[in-house]
Amino acid sequence: MTDAADFPTSPGIPVPSDQLHQPWRLVVAVVELLLAVAAGWAAVWCWNSAAIAVTVRTDDGTTLVSHVYEGEWIGLAFAAAAVAGVLVVDGARQAVLGVRTRRRRRRRASHQARPGDT
Repeated sequence: MTDAADFPTSPGIPVPSDQLHQPWRLVVAVVELLLAVAAGWAAVWCWNSAAIAVTVRTDDGTTLVSHVYEGEWIGLAFAAAAVAGVLVVDGARQAVLGVRTRRRRRRRASHQARPGDT
C-alpha cells in the first residue's frame, strides 16, 4: 500500500484510506446473509403462488385440470432470487473484509533489478 502523501491532493480526487478492513463488517455480513435467506424464502413462496390449478367438468362427467401461471408472481420470484444472490455475494465480501483486519506488511521494492536478472 502507498501512503496518502504520495497522491496529489486536488478537490476532485479522493484520498485513499485504510478503512476497508473493519471488524463491524462481520455484523453486516450476518445481517445480509439473513436477508438473503428471507429473499430466498420469498422467491420460493412467489414461485409456488404463481401456479393456479383450474378444474373444469364437462357435460359427460370428465374432469379436466389445467395449470395457469401468472407472470407477475414468476417475475417477483426471479427478482427475489436475484436480490438473494446479490446479498449472498455482498455478504461474502463483507465477511472477507471483516476477517482480514490486520494491516499487511510492506514488501521491499521487488521491482529493483537483481544482479543476475539481466
